[in-house]
Amino acid sequence: MDVFVWNPWFGGFMMGLFIILHFWMIGKPAGCSTGYGNICGIVCKKISYFHQGEYSEKNNPKLWLLVGIPIGGFLAAATSGTPWQLSFDMGMYNDILPQSFAAKGIWLIFGGILLGFGARLAGACTTGHALVGGAMMNPPSLLAAAIFFSSAIITTQLLFL
Repeated sequence: MDVFVWNPWFGGFMMGLFIILHFWMIGKPAGCSTGYGNICGIVCKKISYFHQGEYSEKNNPKLWLLVGIPIGGFLAAATSGTPWQLSFDMGMYNDILPQSFAAKGIWLIFGGILLGFGARLAGACTTGHALVGGAMMNPPSLLAAAIFFSSAIITTQLLFL
C-alpha cells in the first residue's frame, strides 16, 4: 500500500503562513498555552488564578486554536485514505514505559502536567516561542526554543542509553 506523505517544506510554509494570518486577523501571536488556561478556568471555576487576564476571556482565540488542533488531526486522518485506528502504541518508547494502559495513561497525564508547568514557567508553549518568537526573531524566544529542543534531545538520549 502506498502512503502519501506531505512535503516537509510545504508543511513549514503552511505553518509560517498560519502564524502571519493569525497575527494579522487576531492581532495577537499564536500559541496554545493560554487555551489550556481557559479550559482549566472552565473546569476549575473556584480557582481564581484561572479567572484573570487572558484566561478570563471566554471567547479567547487561543482556546479555539487549541480545540481546532485535534479536530484538524481527526479530519486529516479521516481524509487520508489509509486505514487508521486509535492506539496506545508509543513506538520506540514502549520499551521504557509501563505496559498496562492505566500506567501509560498516568505517565501521559504526568507528562502533560509537566509540559503545562514548563510552558507557564517559560511564558509560552513551544509553539509560542519556537514558531512565533522565532518568526519575530525575539531573542528570549529563540533561547527558550533552543533550551526546549536541546533538553528534548538530551532526555531522549538519556532514556535510551
